[in-house]
Formats: sequence, C-alpha cells, structure tokens
Amino acid sequence: MRTKIGVCLILGAAPLAQVAAHHSPAMLYDLSKEITVEGIVTEYQLGNPHMRIYFDVNNNGTIEKWLAEGGSRTQLLRAGWTGDELKPGDKVILRGHPPRDASQKLIHMEYMTLPDGTERFTEDIKYNEFNDRRRRPQ
Repeated sequence: MRTKIGVCLILGAAPLAQVAAHHSPAMLYDLSKEITVEGIVTEYQLGNPHMRIYFDVNNNGTIEKWLAEGGSRTQLLRAGWTGDELKPGDKVILRGHPPRDASQKLIHMEYMTLPDGTERFTEDIKYNEFNDRRRRPQ
C-alpha cells in the first residue's frame, strides 16, 4: 500500500516540475521596460532551453560580465538560426528587457544586432503581439 501511495505522489508531482521548468520571462525580467546593451561576445550557445550569449560590457573602464537569454533552440532553428552567427570577440548590440533585480547583469534579449549590422529577432514570440496570436472563441 505504501508503494502505491508513493508512486501516486511521484506521478502527481511530475507535471508540477514541468510547469516550473517552463517559465515565463516575466518571472525574471521586467517586460514593461526595454534596455540596449553593447558588448563583446565571450561565448555563444544556441542550445536548450534558451539561446545564451555571455559577453563583456565596458562600463566606464570597468568590464562587467553579462548574460543574455533569448528564445528556444527549436524555434530559432525554424527561423533560420544556425548557431554560427557569433564567435568570441564579436561586438553585439542587444535590445530587450532588464532583470527585475537591477543588481543582476542580465538581459532578456528580443533583438540582436550582429557584427555586420544585421538586426535579428531572438525570441520565440513578440510579446507585444501575443494577444493577437491567442486563440479566440468563435
């Protein structure tokens, strides 16, 4: 009997772990604000669960280590991303949302300007257009 109860508890909790793992960017970032950050790439990952760029920002002579998060690998591959867009040493300009905790050096990027000047969308969905894409009752 104890085994059956234990199995039921574990199976019942499994969906909760998935919900917690798939989070909205609104948990960490202030989606009502926008910032632009310029820096030098130290590492670029087009991986799961999100695209990540580690980069250095020169803040009046002090080098700050930043992290930018973008959309999911699957969605970005469908949009034409390859994983070869950046390399260490490349200069990038990132536009997106600041963290809720202003002491963190993070950005939820929506747009990236590549070294050649091309601007690319870096998220899964344009949050300002989200309501237009939601299913509506017929």
